[in-house]
Amino acid sequence: MENLRLWGFNENQRLKMINKTNTIVQSNNLGRFLIKVIFLSVLLLFISCDKDDIEKEEITSSFEIKIDNDQFKFTNGSVGAIENCERISVGVQSDKSAEENFTIVINLLKNGGIGNVQLFDYRFNNNPYETPDFKTDGLLTVSNFEYDEAKKYLHFEYEGELLKVETDFNSLDKNQPRKKINGVVTINDIQSIKCDTFISQLNFTTNTLIFFTNRPCASHDPNLKTNPYQFSFLSTNGYRAIIKSSKDLWNLDKGTYAFEQNSLENRIDLEQYIGIFRATQLLWIRPQDWKKFQTSGSYTIKEHLIINGLKVTKGQINLQVYDNGMLLHSISNGKFEVVGF
Repeated sequence: MENLRLWGFNENQRLKMINKTNTIVQSNNLGRFLIKVIFLSVLLLFISCDKDDIEKEEITSSFEIKIDNDQFKFTNGSVGAIENCERISVGVQSDKSAEENFTIVINLLKNGGIGNVQLFDYRFNNNPYETPDFKTDGLLTVSNFEYDEAKKYLHFEYEGELLKVETDFNSLDKNQPRKKINGVVTINDIQSIKCDTFISQLNFTTNTLIFFTNRPCASHDPNLKTNPYQFSFLSTNGYRAIIKSSKDLWNLDKGTYAFEQNSLENRIDLEQYIGIFRATQLLWIRPQDWKKFQTSGSYTIKEHLIINGLKVTKGQINLQVYDNGMLLHSISNGKFEVVGF
């Protein structure tokens, strides 16, 4: 039941739902911990070279990083990079000396969006640092991004700050220490791992708002009389879209379903994170941290597919987003792909 806490339930909801044996929570199978495990397992396959060997061989992979005032550069077998299920993970694990003892993993979307970044700095009290929970691009930027899947080529630059991870609930509203990082990554031999699952997505672009799913989640609470099925999508830039439904989307007939601002059932909500930057590894959603907009529009179920043994529903959304009567965003033909229960 830990996923309840990770994927957006407050503490009272979590305790309430633990007792429901038929509550199902579906989360991103390629979340931060799994990606780290996969990445580190791949990293173990590399064989370190001594200095003379590195000087002789052609540089195919390079990872440069500056942590505060300390500069490091890693090449070839010291760098790990994998592609799996629309995600790219790249990083290094260095333990050559007390002055060079840290691990960093950068997880990106294939469009260059920041999934999350994890730095375990063993040089100073083993403190972990990460990108913020709900706005992963809020303190760190990726620029000059190039990715060629066919050629297994990746290049990008990064610069910004990471936050010290805080797990004390009493300190959630306190600003935490930050660590500056910047660098350049160039990879010519990304390893591809076959995707044996499916990741839910909801994406759209307007003149005023771009929404790319970073982390999806879903829940089913049969004791809720209204919208027992909820499919949530967190974006890289701090928004949350929620499809709320009386039925599993898999069980809806193909067609268009409209809703108004005052509709209670079968609707799509949009919220924006307004809390402080914090990294908790909990992804704990508190209502006071989110600004809720008024929405109306429709969603269209276009097809139902079985992908890797999972029930996948694909469709489109048309959404008008208001803030106290003022139209903020008009979304046309946004796309969603949702794994059902």
